[in-house]
Amino acid sequence: MSYLLQRFLIGVLAVLLPFALILVNWAIGHGFQPSLSGYYYTPMRDIYIGTLCAIGVFLVSYYGYDLADRLITDFAGLGTILTALFPTTLGYPPTTAQVIIGDFHIGFAVTTFVLLAVMAFRFAKREPTPPGLPFWPRVRYALGFTGPGDSTRPLWATVVFRVSGCVILLCVILAWPLSAVTYSLLVLETIIMVSFGLSWFVKGRKLLTGG
Repeated sequence: MSYLLQRFLIGVLAVLLPFALILVNWAIGHGFQPSLSGYYYTPMRDIYIGTLCAIGVFLVSYYGYDLADRLITDFAGLGTILTALFPTTLGYPPTTAQVIIGDFHIGFAVTTFVLLAVMAFRFAKREPTPPGLPFWPRVRYALGFTGPGDSTRPLWATVVFRVSGCVILLCVILAWPLSAVTYSLLVLETIIMVSFGLSWFVKGRKLLTGG
């Protein structure tokens, strides 16, 4: 499978997943869950696990530009799979085992979301990192804040990548203080998945434009 097709499929799956879970589960009469992770305990469980695992496999198999890209996508893919397989805590009151598994779920999810943001920033990179740079300039280059180089990418695509990364990080930061607000996690996680998917969809847009 070409890397362009992988990017495209990752983007499509990520964007469609939250809407499929929310709308189909509501349509069959099971209402809404407080978060996307809560759909593990609904008839949408197989769709939730299967889609996240598919995204995870695509990320692990994705061959990036360099070792950093490969490590980031590998760990994000593994985190995505583990997030799906370790369900969120649900039970009143939850058992000790459920709490421990739920804590692992949160850890895997937060780590994965942060890595997804880093990926989006790195998509904005337009030239290789010059040798001999000091530490902080190297960090800036690693996160996509580079000069134009020889890139012919349109400005709007770079803006999409950077906005997607910022939106994902903002949602991760807001998740804890807003967790007590009904459906806040569902909304924030949906925004994260759409932002992540959009960045990959744009990165694989050559499939649609033919160039």
